[in-house]
Amino acid sequence: MLVSTTWLHENLSDVKIIEVDFDPEFNYFEGHIPNAILLRWKDLLHDTIRDFAPPEKFSKVLGSLGIKEDDFIILYSDMGNRYAFYTYWLMKAYGHKDIAILDGGIFKWLKDGYEVSHEIPSLTKCNYQVKKIDWSSRILIWELLPKLNVVELIDARNREEYEGITTAPPEHKCEQTQVAGHIPRARNIPWTVLFNDNGTMKSREELEKIFSSISREKEIVVYCRTGARASAVWYALKEVLNYERVRLYDGSWVEYGNLVGVPIER
Repeated sequence: MLVSTTWLHENLSDVKIIEVDFDPEFNYFEGHIPNAILLRWKDLLHDTIRDFAPPEKFSKVLGSLGIKEDDFIILYSDMGNRYAFYTYWLMKAYGHKDIAILDGGIFKWLKDGYEVSHEIPSLTKCNYQVKKIDWSSRILIWELLPKLNVVELIDARNREEYEGITTAPPEHKCEQTQVAGHIPRARNIPWTVLFNDNGTMKSREELEKIFSSISREKEIVVYCRTGARASAVWYALKEVLNYERVRLYDGSWVEYGNLVGVPIER
């Protein structure tokens, strides 16, 4: 599920590489991994409501990029690779089977001395079709609220957000919620602790220690501000450590911190 920069460099022409950017103007167009296709994160969202793109739009977006259902896709992204993990989670829900994440993203790619390109790949549109959707790794607010006392809750935000000192991280300081704090009983495991200084994910043994207090017997719910950082925690638990019952609350604090009357801790 994670590929190294060395492996990708040796297999550039054998896979479809996608750079997922929240802000492509300051990332993709300043230099990207050779052959990488730009996928704007916002293109994976619904046009009118706060939700993900419906299957028809999702299919159209991937088809427009020349992606086929059986392509082996390698993802990396801006903002610490967080949108690569989020896109991985979403593409799995929409049934794409062969996906991996570039371990360490473009930061590691550059650190290892590999070249970047300013050339925009030519794309041949194809007919991508979502055939099956599986939302079992997602939980919505009306499902979560009755379970607050029984699920294992993990808050993947930084300590200041968790403690209610701030309502948004520095990179999204303009996107505030009405109140600060965290969901009752949630444990704070900031997503950044999952990674080494070079951006790669820590070893399985190190991740086991980080999550040693998290029960494998309970349903686990992870959240952050909008779901991006929490998707990396979901990935570590589900795909690396093989926890079976892990769900992402993508509504996260942007939704929860704006609800009237829900319990909050600081």
